[in-house]
Amino acid sequence: MNSEGDSQPSILIIDDDKILASELAETFADHAISARASYDWPSTMTLLEDWGPDLIILDQRLGAVDTLLLLPELRRLTAAPVLFLTGNRSEADRVIGLELGADDFLLKPIAAREMVARVRAHLRRSQRPLPKSVAAWRMMTAERRVCRPDGSTVPLTSAEFDLLAHLAAAPGTAVDRETLTRQVLHRPIGIDDRSLDKLVHQIRRKMGRSGAGEVIASVRNLGYVFKGFPES
Repeated sequence: MNSEGDSQPSILIIDDDKILASELAETFADHAISARASYDWPSTMTLLEDWGPDLIILDQRLGAVDTLLLLPELRRLTAAPVLFLTGNRSEADRVIGLELGADDFLLKPIAAREMVARVRAHLRRSQRPLPKSVAAWRMMTAERRVCRPDGSTVPLTSAEFDLLAHLAAAPGTAVDRETLTRQVLHRPIGIDDRSLDKLVHQIRRKMGRSGAGEVIASVRNLGYVFKGFPES
């Protein structure tokens, strides 16, 4: 991530077309977004072990490799938004990508203005500050842990943490059940599907009685919204 005081967001462009990657980096630089490029998968994995970009643009094809299948490996190193750059207009591939953890698809050809606008939108969402009430709480994305003000860890399951993290990334913004089901459970929502409700109930319970109605609120006929951790 950016060092404290560095207001310019940083992104990583992963594309084996060096000319295109260079042109994209220049475009983002013109809009006050710092960009680095990587041209193959091994180099990308090495780079991400030591550096955390704010967002990643990933070409769906690196040579003969379909990078959709490599997304779980990427997700083990970064929680940054991943935007696929692709010429593949298959709806099935986009659905699979979203289920695996992709955040958006940029269909080629895409105008530079639209690409910058989409990147900025994702950066705003991922970097939006949490409410002041979370100051005494800590959500450690890399470690996938949430700590109470007294330092103890909330015993969240993987799915519970993912749900809380997705909602907390946009505090005060309601997220629909279909989107949450795909992001957290990596599948479409089913008829009379209560899986999300159970996860929310468990999160509220584990946060303690004082936070039962404060952390995640239900939005009727839509989904859920993150309201902030309990006051310490």
